[in-house]
Amino acid sequence: MLEQIGVTFPESSQWYEDEIHVIESLTAQINARFPEQKNLFVNTTWFGPQFKNGQYEKFEKLCAKFKFNNLFLLAAADPIFLADYQIKEVHQKSGADRLYLIGHFDSPFAFNFHSIVLPKYFKPYPQNEVLLKSVNNKFINYNRKPRPHRTNLVKLLLEKNLDGQGIITHGQEGEFHQLNETDFKKKLTLDETIEEIGEENQWWPNEFGIPHDIHSLGRINIWQTHFLSVVGETEGNNDVPTFVSEKTWKPIIGLRPFIINGQRKVYKWLRDNGFKTFNHYWKHIPVEDDASTVNTCASVIEYICSKSNSELEQMYQSMLPELIHNHTRFYEFGKEQKQQMEGLF
Repeated sequence: MLEQIGVTFPESSQWYEDEIHVIESLTAQINARFPEQKNLFVNTTWFGPQFKNGQYEKFEKLCAKFKFNNLFLLAAADPIFLADYQIKEVHQKSGADRLYLIGHFDSPFAFNFHSIVLPKYFKPYPQNEVLLKSVNNKFINYNRKPRPHRTNLVKLLLEKNLDGQGIITHGQEGEFHQLNETDFKKKLTLDETIEEIGEENQWWPNEFGIPHDIHSLGRINIWQTHFLSVVGETEGNNDVPTFVSEKTWKPIIGLRPFIINGQRKVYKWLRDNGFKTFNHYWKHIPVEDDASTVNTCASVIEYICSKSNSELEQMYQSMLPELIHNHTRFYEFGKEQKQQMEGLF
């Protein structure tokens, strides 16, 4: 027996079919591997007592009716929305002897959903189109949804008057992301239109005041003339499972050195999976050791901004073999992750 709970991205989203494929593949594997047992499969996209979609209530009703042998929690398109204590509660309520954490978890059943889907949708760029042409902007830091770690870095960069040396964006509050009166509400945009980035590359264009461009590098003239990509990742808490989204993959696809305003452990995760990171170029800054990620990101940006354009262009040339390695490795990795997902059980 296999019971399923959870919602997916809406049919209008580009990842709908891909999320469905993952779920169908995993449930088929579970049925084949545990045919005689009671199995409960939960897709955790928007799953939890905080969501008003009826899925958590459905879960509680099932658990009152059945005692399961195995509980499977999937986090694919989004990070897990349950805190550690809530995962324990869900496990306990299910009565399951065994818990399987699948997808964006630090577990033996991990795989990276975004590396699987991006090669399918991402705008194809010839290598010579994304190489650094010249340094007009020493860094870019794109932020759409104003999550606290993103907002705090934007505030710090503005305080340090670094906005004149790079491109910074910061969205406003949205329908499902309300800010308090005391919150930083400065809106910084490039005034992009849907037509500029193409309908195929965005979802929910009006929320936060910035198009949700997930499948391109944005304005190519900016990409070609910036040195450092400052990734505003989705997850900023280092104590929750590692989450690597399209935001981290963009500079890897686009041949740029990067730092991550988010989980520090992503750097090691990338290296463990065959990618190069670039913190040795500013090794005097404890990017991976200091708990204040916002401060270390700002320090790296200050360091980069202290360099002349010609120095950065020379640094870029020295990095190029590593950048090309990352680009090649990304497409290998995506295939590996797909095979891993399709053969977990």
